[in-house]
Amino acid sequence: MKDKRNYQKMITTKLQSLSGKRNISTVFFDWVHMMAYAFSNSADKAQFEEREAAYLATVGKYTREEACLLGDCLGLLTMAFEYKVQDWLGVIYMELNINSKNAGQFFTPSHIADLMARMTFSNNEPLLEEKGWIGYYEPCIGAGSMVLAFAVAMESGGYNYQKQLRVECEDIDENCLLMAYVQLSLCGINAVCKVKNSMSGEETSTWYTPFHMINPAWITRKKQEPAIEPKRRQKEEPDVWVIPEGAEQLALF
Repeated sequence: MKDKRNYQKMITTKLQSLSGKRNISTVFFDWVHMMAYAFSNSADKAQFEEREAAYLATVGKYTREEACLLGDCLGLLTMAFEYKVQDWLGVIYMELNINSKNAGQFFTPSHIADLMARMTFSNNEPLLEEKGWIGYYEPCIGAGSMVLAFAVAMESGGYNYQKQLRVECEDIDENCLLMAYVQLSLCGINAVCKVKNSMSGEETSTWYTPFHMINPAWITRKKQEPAIEPKRRQKEEPDVWVIPEGAEQLALF
């Protein structure tokens, strides 16, 4: 039996309860940042000290009871992903009406992302069958709705996105990038997430999902490697991630 609880409403209600003396946008993004710091610190020890200090500074703005409430929201978000893989944080962001206060920013609705992802997957499934894995480069990730929808399309096609999908994603907006990072981490997707201006190449920070740290193959800009994998088989040694030269948004390789 499917879980009928309205996780979206439960999370928004808890977050709104913390906004009496704070802007709801501040509460939401503090929550996102704390989750991102926690996931990063669980696996990326090279950046632990800096991000642990940032975590403590952020959580220090809240009372113990308020911090526990934010922890409850993470638990609910985890259960929401167990129920359905979709852009939960983007939906919550929109429901809280934060978009009206942040330069009119909107996130792709799930039904549109699902349709686009199914089409993209159908066109690229032969590449996945040929190599045994597929790379996904997204230079404007937002909250990650398209990558999440593509992962669902892979799973519906009988593939394991936790083993066969590799993602490099970027966004110039740190808040958006960390929304995507949190959601990709919760789904167990192997991803490298960068706060980066894809036009100028200026990079501010890099976030590795825990699943990437388990299998830390790197993405490099090299010529497309030849087919090396039969359908749905995995090599023992790590493969090189390859982003084709001149790759644009939604490039698969």
